[in-house]
Amino acid sequence: MILFLDTETTGLYPGQIVQLSYIMQEGNGYLSKNMFFAVDYVEPGAQRVHGFSAEKLRILSGGATFKDRIEEIKKDFERADLIISHNTAFDFMFLRREFETAGEIFTCKNEYCSMKKTTAMCKIPKSNGRGYKYPRLSELCEYFEIDEESVKQAEEKLFGCVTSAHDARFDTVALFLALNIGMNTESSLHTLNDYL
Repeated sequence: MILFLDTETTGLYPGQIVQLSYIMQEGNGYLSKNMFFAVDYVEPGAQRVHGFSAEKLRILSGGATFKDRIEEIKKDFERADLIISHNTAFDFMFLRREFETAGEIFTCKNEYCSMKKTTAMCKIPKSNGRGYKYPRLSELCEYFEIDEESVKQAEEKLFGCVTSAHDARFDTVALFLALNIGMNTESSLHTLNDYL
C-alpha cells in the first residue's frame, strides 16, 4: 500500500501538526482520511498560510488532539509499504515529534520525497543560475499540466470537499495526481477519468 500525505502545522519548527491528510492507494482502490487536531497555539505566520487558528481547530477537531488519534494513524502508517510527501524532511520531523509526544515511535518502511526526487526532472533554475531548485508542489503540478480545477474535482471525489492550496487535503490530492497521472502516463494532458 502507498500512502500519500501532507501536513499543516503550528509553525516551521515542531511545533505540532494541526491537520493531517492522507490517501492510501492499494491496487485500484483508494481510501482518504483527513484529521484536524486541537492545539493551544498557532504561530501568526502559519495561520496566515493555512488559515487555521487555535479556536477554529478546536471546532474542526471536536477537541481531539493528535494523541487522541495516534492508534488509527499508527495502524495506517504501519500498513504502508511506501509513504510519499512533497517534503518528507519537514513532514516527518513533525510526525516524529507528535509520535514521541504520544509515547510512540514513528517508523516508515520506505519514503519518497517528491520535492527532492523531481528536481532534476522539472529543471527549474535557481535564482543564482547554479543548478536547479526544489520545485514547489504547484510547480510540479504545472510541469505535468495538472491544473487547479482538476485538483479540486479530485479533492471533491476523494475527500468530499473543495478547498485550496495549503489545506492538507488539497495538497495531498495535488501530490497524488502528480505522481499517479504525471509520472505514470505518456500523455501530458490528463483528466480525472483517466485514473478515478
